[in-house]
Amino acid sequence: MVRQKMAALPGSTDKPRKKQKTQASAKDQASAKDQDSAKDLATLQGAWKAKEAGKKDHLRAPKTRETYAQHVNQARRWLQSHFKEDGTLSTPSHAEEGLEIYHDPMFKDAFEERPNHCSSEALAIYLGWRGFNEDTKCSPSTIDGIRAAFKRLWDEASVL
Repeated sequence: MVRQKMAALPGSTDKPRKKQKTQASAKDQASAKDQDSAKDLATLQGAWKAKEAGKKDHLRAPKTRETYAQHVNQARRWLQSHFKEDGTLSTPSHAEEGLEIYHDPMFKDAFEERPNHCSSEALAIYLGWRGFNEDTKCSPSTIDGIRAAFKRLWDEASVL
């Protein structure tokens, strides 16, 4: 496509005219500068507040935090249902290969704020039970949510 020049009006030059700049008064310039400074200050304060709110919420929406808390509470109830009030297993079993973890005294505290050496295996058992047991079977996304809830819980504990 060929670009065509527009015909110039009679009495004008072929060059387009530039808009003339007008000099703003010193008072107008100072006023504009003050407004820009106020905008920058408001923006910086807003950014700081947003950063603090993000740190407080750990970059999670309120509904996500609520769901994570529910997952952790359900897992804790499940684990405690295997123990009597005195801390012993409610159903005695023999220490078979692969089941030694149940007899570890720290197993009952596996889902606490600070993880222990039984936490990862206890979580794997719980996730397997939730994912494959016919009565409690849930979706893969729920399993991912439970894992994420414990990851967040234990990551926060390691920061403290």
